[in-house]
Amino acid sequence: MQVAKERIVLRACAPERDLPAILGVWVACREGGGVDRASVVEPYPTPREVEAAMAAMADPRRDQVLAEHEGSVVGHATVGWWREGDAAGGTAVYLHRGRVVPHWWGRGVGTALVRWAEERIAALVAAHGTAARACFAANASDAEPGAVELLTGLGYRRVFGVTEFEWTGPASGRTPPPAALPGGAELRPVTADHYRPVWEMVRAAYADTPHVGGWDFGAFAAGAEPAHWQVAWEGGEVVGAALCVAGREGGPAEVRELSVRKDRRRRGLGRALLLHGLHALTERGERGVRLFTGSANPYRSWELYESVGFRRLAEFGRYRKAFGPAAPA
Repeated sequence: MQVAKERIVLRACAPERDLPAILGVWVACREGGGVDRASVVEPYPTPREVEAAMAAMADPRRDQVLAEHEGSVVGHATVGWWREGDAAGGTAVYLHRGRVVPHWWGRGVGTALVRWAEERIAALVAAHGTAARACFAANASDAEPGAVELLTGLGYRRVFGVTEFEWTGPASGRTPPPAALPGGAELRPVTADHYRPVWEMVRAAYADTPHVGGWDFGAFAAGAEPAHWQVAWEGGEVVGAALCVAGREGGPAEVRELSVRKDRRRRGLGRALLLHGLHALTERGERGVRLFTGSANPYRSWELYESVGFRRLAEFGRYRKAFGPAAPA
């Protein structure tokens, strides 16, 4: 495919050969794109993470594309998919993600990448037999007005959002040891045997939440970093968890998940777990902690985060469009 106005050519990716060029697009966006480098919602990947993401693709040569101008790569896009809800009748979500070198913003490259993605998704939907339940999906931060304008101009609508928060700790640099957990719950050191009951509790906590799906136990266990997890038990049952992880390579620490079992909510357990997690992280020397939550969270969890000193940083929109044949480029 060629964008005649700027002589941009879209071509298939050769993963081994093109990895440096893809990394170059990410670096250009990180350095000149005005995007928060420390974000935990839309983090900039390391070279190893980019390589691993390509290796995990179902078809690395067909599920991503490069935009070139006179032999130089100026954009990169990928597609992926998952199922929300039950496997038989849930929505088949086809997400496309793209990055364009800032110098090329507003020159048709982003539009061409979206058009390519929709055509590729149409082929995948036909192969998967999911046309009746499929939708296109894309993400854009409110700090990227050009991306928002592009998506809405192509018929996408914002269906929900994610808010990122940051906590930088008390002025003293240390948090006091938190009180015991309420209701007789207790903290226990986390072992690998605890991963499944923690996963099951968190998964059940989101059972009635829309736009959540595809949370696989194998992936959860493989990515577990339990050194600073705070897991609340009552007898032999997990009733709450704050999954806190230390920062890497100079980045912020993160509260990756804060969940309380439905029948234990509104008792102060979530707040206590969060405070225990923040204390553990600051004792390790962390001075910045981030987390994110749904902007329309029915439990108004942002009020809890703000009450312990988190401040809002940014909003990230999640956009969708009903599936239909891709418009001609």
